[in-house]
Amino acid sequence: MNNITKYAVAAALAAIIARMTYFLLLAPDEEWDMYVRFAYLLLFLLALFLGLRAEKIDQPQSSITTDIKTGMKITSIFAIIISSFTFLYYKWINPAFFADKIQNVIDNASGDQAENAQRWAELIFSPFSHSTLTLLGVIVIGFFYTIILVMIMRRKPEILIN
Repeated sequence: MNNITKYAVAAALAAIIARMTYFLLLAPDEEWDMYVRFAYLLLFLLALFLGLRAEKIDQPQSSITTDIKTGMKITSIFAIIISSFTFLYYKWINPAFFADKIQNVIDNASGDQAENAQRWAELIFSPFSHSTLTLLGVIVIGFFYTIILVMIMRRKPEILIN
């Protein structure tokens, strides 16, 4: 396993440990979910930075496309692990989360629209939908952060590499 893979896997495992610690110890509610998302983002950015930095130290004369490909490799590994865990988490560890969301939609729907609202809520609030959106979201965010970090590392390499 090379450096970039190690950083991505370590960050994803740390994010999973953070999520499970939160679930087991802090009795999760929606007010605190934001902090878990921030932890995911922080760990992802750390893995992306350290992976790009390690690759740039190994290959200081690499091209911009190689640097972006390296960042996207880190992003894709992290995204696949996190989205897989997200599916497992909402499917088997905390299935009540989406059941409560669906029930809230049904309760707030008017009588003749309750059936349609339930169908849409079951489609939107499902582990598969949420894990798919997580995968796509992390990849899109990772692409933009990769470009930003690559540009910073190319502009001022002495600050980040030495």
